[in-house]
Amino acid sequence: MSFRSQGKTDDNVLIKAMADGDMGAFAEIYKRYSPGLRRFVTGLIKEKAKAEDIVQNIFLRLLSSKPSFENKTSFKNWLFICARNEVVSTLRSKWESHVDRGLDIPERISDGIQPEAMMPVLNSVLAKMPKKRSEVFRMSKLNGLSDDEIAARMGISVRTVQKHLELAKKEVSIYLN
Repeated sequence: MSFRSQGKTDDNVLIKAMADGDMGAFAEIYKRYSPGLRRFVTGLIKEKAKAEDIVQNIFLRLLSSKPSFENKTSFKNWLFICARNEVVSTLRSKWESHVDRGLDIPERISDGIQPEAMMPVLNSVLAKMPKKRSEVFRMSKLNGLSDDEIAARMGISVRTVQKHLELAKKEVSIYLN
């Protein structure tokens, strides 16, 4: 069976034709969904070039795997879930490399990781930490307070603040790995 564009064709027909090797069907899928995926990914990471790379990777994976979507979920939903997962993976690997180098969160954010994209992951990590450690981390990395300021506000020693920050960085790294 060969796909020939004759108006709007059902996604399942296009996917079947693509699985049978019809590049016209793949081109139609790409034309139909790539602009929306680009807007979605760019909205999450605010980097057009990186967003384009992510979208291209999704379509390359689609082309090489030739999945079947009958009776599972809508194809469009699957594509956007793939895009979201790819963004999370990209942010996670970028975050891990910064944590390994010991950079602060504001520096990571200025490197293109948007706060709204990072906060759900960060909040999840902080929720698993002891309360004081989480507070110290928030005051330091999110509020920009110095170790001395945190120590004075919390009534603990500067060395304790530094130890909490050291342990928090380790926990973040472990969680991301």
